[in-house]
Amino acid sequence: MAKQPERNEDRYDATFPTKLRELLEKGSKDGHSTTYKALGEAVGVRQQTISQYANGQTQPTADVVLRIANYFGVSVDYLLTGVSSYNKEYSETLGLSDNSIEHLKRAKEIYAPVAPDRFQTAPYLDELLSDKDFYEFLYEIFYYTEGLKGTQVMTDEMKKQFRGIDLEGYLMWQLQIFVQEFIRKEITKLGLNIETSVSDIKEM
Repeated sequence: MAKQPERNEDRYDATFPTKLRELLEKGSKDGHSTTYKALGEAVGVRQQTISQYANGQTQPTADVVLRIANYFGVSVDYLLTGVSSYNKEYSETLGLSDNSIEHLKRAKEIYAPVAPDRFQTAPYLDELLSDKDFYEFLYEIFYYTEGLKGTQVMTDEMKKQFRGIDLEGYLMWQLQIFVQEFIRKEITKLGLNIETSVSDIKEM
């Protein structure tokens, strides 16, 4: 087995190595996964050099960065900063990542080629994002998940206060009810009537 390259801990989590690893895992513009060898051959460097880029051991020259960006179909500024110049204003205003912004941009295209007259993602997404219930839902999800994290770091003294109570199980049960109820309400808004009781959830 080939020896794994050492990481440069100071630069491993820097923007360029991180984005390069993400793109290698995601694949090239054609959607196929990319190996160090494939990318190296495409941009004119050895696969070991690509490995060094991905591990933060060395940095590519400007022309190699450009070729890598072209290979993956992204901008150079995305590789170097994590945010495309096209999305910078959105990112600064909304606090969203470049990937989130790109997904939002592509929402209107999802399913359109398959059934253009039957279903569009963008209108539903627009309705969801303009609904205050959605943001309350996100807040409650944060509340429950933080509570669940708290149960995993409880001290013995804290556990004594809840002796005989499965606090983690209770919070998980409450979370499941909350999520299912939100989904039921959203489906109802689409004109479908789904009756689900708490007892139904308990039996699932």
